[in-house]
Amino acid sequence: MIKTSACVVLYNPGSDIFENVATYADKVDEFIIVDNSDIQQKETIDKLKLLYPKLIYINNNANLGIATALNIACDTAIKHECDWILTMDQDSQFVNFQDYLHCLQLQANNIGIALLAPNTGRFNNNDIRNHTANCESEEKSSVITSGNFLNLHVFNSIGRFDDALFIDVVDYDYCLKIQLAECKILFFKNILLKHQLGDMYKRKNLITGKIKFKREHNPQRVYYFARNYLYLASKYGKRIPHEINLLKVFNIVFIHEITKILLYEDQKFNKIYAKFVGLFHFLIGKHGKYTL
Repeated sequence: MIKTSACVVLYNPGSDIFENVATYADKVDEFIIVDNSDIQQKETIDKLKLLYPKLIYINNNANLGIATALNIACDTAIKHECDWILTMDQDSQFVNFQDYLHCLQLQANNIGIALLAPNTGRFNNNDIRNHTANCESEEKSSVITSGNFLNLHVFNSIGRFDDALFIDVVDYDYCLKIQLAECKILFFKNILLKHQLGDMYKRKNLITGKIKFKREHNPQRVYYFARNYLYLASKYGKRIPHEINLLKVFNIVFIHEITKILLYEDQKFNKIYAKFVGLFHFLIGKHGKYTL
């Protein structure tokens, strides 16, 4: 019998945190909260402790970043002899978590499975109403962090989340570690997770005139994406050149994305400035937290 845990990393959470964690928190053996909030929201934490008596609450008293918070959660789960840990964002909730637990039980003893991942957005309301409970899966090379079941035995062998990244592409870095270790990531299309990424904005097709909604990030996140992708390219480029390399990253981050910012996004100057600060910090080897 495997022992499961779940962790959610908090950063100044809103009231939706209660609805989100309710979809999974009481269905695992250990529930861990790592709080990166600038100011502890005592009323929210007290209510969560009341709702989940087995809650393990860890207050960092500052924003230490997603990588450090995840490492703390994994260390805590290992200390409590857990085999797998569910890594959650505070704005994520499951549609069918019980099905996910069933899929985990089927895969838990398969050697070389490092991570299980749900469907985080490739579905609509009709899919939610008509989803099936089967555990059909496919291998992926990379997935986002939220909603993953992470094999803690593999975590111990391949290495931790990279604290140098602070936030952004922390998930991609860990997936690259998995690739190098020749382990597997399994994606379950029928396990549905509602998850938010960035802010919505309108994009008009210059040829058809049709409006589509896309997502964009603020300048602070633009900085981290630029710096951290360059860092990953230098870290893994020689070992996994087909997956990531400096030329490919530079083309995407400093040509394709700047073009997109100039054509479609707000705060054009601030975002382009953020990208070049990220480039400069990559070149001088500055990592961790930085506020523009």
